[in-house]
Amino acid sequence: MLGWTAMFLQAATLPDAAPAAPPARTSVLPPPCPSDANGDIVVCGRVDAQETYRLRALPERFVKDPRFRINLPGGSTITPHIDQGRLGDAQAKVTLKVPF
Repeated sequence: MLGWTAMFLQAATLPDAAPAAPPARTSVLPPPCPSDANGDIVVCGRVDAQETYRLRALPERFVKDPRFRINLPGGSTITPHIDQGRLGDAQAKVTLKVPF
């Protein structure tokens, strides 16, 4: 009973301080093109709205081929891999690439 009373008293008390003001909003839109005082034409490029949220491709130094590859003399390579068969069974395969 004492717990219920404490809970109701805590809910009924009003805070002494006013609530904090919300943080200032920042615009996600690009700034408008500057105007020229001389009357010249100002060309301003804008990025597509959806393009700003897309991930960029990684530089080549960070892209790694996840496949295991064995280099052979003459530029040939052997790459073992597993494919799914007709009935869902795993099939072990080897790909041999020979330059010509």
